[in-house]
Amino acid sequence: MANGANLLVLDEPTNHLDLPAIEQLEQALDTFPGTVLLVTHDRELLDRVRITRTIRLDNGRMA
Repeated sequence: MANGANLLVLDEPTNHLDLPAIEQLEQALDTFPGTVLLVTHDRELLDRVRITRTIRLDNGRMA
């Protein structure tokens, strides 16, 4: 594993988590100093984490 990594790629990270684990994930994402590429359908997660850019796909096209 490389030291100093500053990119997280998460694909539907809340799918199988209970509420305490989701809250811990939200806190970790909020304090992560790097870039997060987050793919999710979880609107509550999107509302709770700090987002600077959103890309929405509709039928495989950016919307």
